[in-house]
Amino acid sequence: MKGTTKASRTQNRILDAAIDYVQAQGGGQFSLDAIAKHAGVSKGGLLYNFPSKQALIRAMVQYHVDSTRETIASEEHKLAEDPYRHKLMRAFLKGLCSKFKEDNKAASGMLAAIADDPSLLDPVRVFHKEMYARIQDESEDPELATLVYLAVEGVHSNGIFQVLDETQLNVEEQLERMFEILK
Repeated sequence: MKGTTKASRTQNRILDAAIDYVQAQGGGQFSLDAIAKHAGVSKGGLLYNFPSKQALIRAMVQYHVDSTRETIASEEHKLAEDPYRHKLMRAFLKGLCSKFKEDNKAASGMLAAIADDPSLLDPVRVFHKEMYARIQDESEDPELATLVYLAVEGVHSNGIFQVLDETQLNVEEQLERMFEILK
């Protein structure tokens, strides 16, 4: 990456390792020692980049939010010339569909890891408040957009908490149906 410093590459390597570790082990096993080992850095190196467990978790949450934001922006760009209505809501749906497939287990682990400090979810709250406001402002049918938004968030929550088996729910079919409703 052009302009990427050694420090930011190390931080990204630690974040990737932390997310990978949480996906594999869950949030209950989350420790700085384990993350440092998994990232191939010393604990001191980890603490230099992330001075506390909270700082690392905050960075993981922000990384997740930024990644989601980028995915939705990419989908929004792809739909720019699309003749159908509800472009933002459809981009949100497409973007989150791809995120569901890759990181529900990571989200479950991060949720467990932040149980002691709910403020670590603040970037997620800000993201959803901004996205919901945009959906309301830009939607041709705000009520329909709200229903789909809530349904998508229900699917996402189900994935995080693993309440129902996703194959039993035919999640991909349901998400595709929501996408079609928004045309």
